[in-house]
Amino acid sequence: MPRRKDINFALLGLGKLGLGFYRLWTQKKDEIFKKTGFNLILKKILVKHPTFERPDYINQTLLTTNLDDILNDGEIKIAIDAIGGIEPTFSIVKRIIQNKIHIISANRIMLASKMHELADLANANKIFIQPEPSLGGGVPIISTIQRDLLANKIMALYGILSGTSNLILTKMTERKVSLQEALKSKDITKLGESLSIIDYEGSDAAQKVSILAAAAFGIDIDYLHIYAEGISEISDFDIKCADDYGYVFKLLAIIKDHGDQFEVRVHPTLVPKTHPLALVRGEFNAYLVDTDLLGNFMVYGRGVGIKATSSLILRDILFLGNIIRYSPSRLDTYRLNWNDKPVISIEDIESAYYIRFPCIDKPGVIGLIATVLGKNNINIASAHAEVDKSVSDSIGFVHILIDHARERDVLKSIEAVKKLSIIRGKVKLFRILKETE
Repeated sequence: MPRRKDINFALLGLGKLGLGFYRLWTQKKDEIFKKTGFNLILKKILVKHPTFERPDYINQTLLTTNLDDILNDGEIKIAIDAIGGIEPTFSIVKRIIQNKIHIISANRIMLASKMHELADLANANKIFIQPEPSLGGGVPIISTIQRDLLANKIMALYGILSGTSNLILTKMTERKVSLQEALKSKDITKLGESLSIIDYEGSDAAQKVSILAAAAFGIDIDYLHIYAEGISEISDFDIKCADDYGYVFKLLAIIKDHGDQFEVRVHPTLVPKTHPLALVRGEFNAYLVDTDLLGNFMVYGRGVGIKATSSLILRDILFLGNIIRYSPSRLDTYRLNWNDKPVISIEDIESAYYIRFPCIDKPGVIGLIATVLGKNNINIASAHAEVDKSVSDSIGFVHILIDHARERDVLKSIEAVKKLSIIRGKVKLFRILKETE
């Protein structure tokens, strides 16, 4: 049996994640000890209401409402933030960092809003912040970039980072149903996430992207400044059109390094059916990283749930335990280094596009639209006109596929086309991930 090495830690919060992690810790700690020799000792649990009724398996003697019980315990070297929200968590975490206690945080909104201040404070106190559990799943993308791909130059990252949204889009695609119909699936409610936080408008994904951008690339950007769209505008007709042209919808996070500037965005994207990311279905996450040495490198795993998040928390406890015990010199050199390159606006990105124009069903409509796009220096890869009897007998659709264009020019063209008398409804625009990306 390995030699016993104690790792003492505290748990902040005993809500849904805190309870789930506690239970998995009790189930896994003996197995971890047998494999590694590390004895994971939970010494304190910070709670708001000590008399709140909790499950029988909780050791009540560990509960405290006094943060000083953790700060004054010299044996506690690691704290797990499972509280949630910005305040009072932010103030609590700052005090913990100032007391040179390492932080493992699953608090997405706090990290997305306060990452720069917390990282600078952690650097000053020579402690680690482990933010990966805040991404909400069990896929180790930040640690992969920081460790396994350290020798690589990373040109781009494409990520499916919302397991719930991916499951919804999978249901819509496989069953050819609307968003509202997909939400009725029992698989959605079984995930254990409130439907109120499903990423309809992209805010949740933007928070994850801001944390990923900071931790993995040193990009200092508030999530409120990230261009983000959710899945609320995707209709069953959009799903059908995507299928007709060989695509599936994915809510993608995209980070690109252009040398002198970064590109950071998250939105529904048409992904070719033959692309590896198109094969990521259900509540799974995946990240495809474009590197100079390995080419495309992909990690994949469960993207939602207490077990997935707890897997990363347990891994981070062991990671920090190894540093504290065997590599304390790393505490003198570890830094989250910020990159001063700017993030370009969405209007200045270049992409491939699918545009659908609802039009009067008459000859010449493709020509009229193509003329407008041509005046804005946009080359059309293909154009198709159809009348969908299930929608209308008199209204047709012009489907335009563009291989490469600047978004500013595309948006300008769409506004000009909208002014034509042939348009009869809402124009739809979706960006396309090319097969070679």
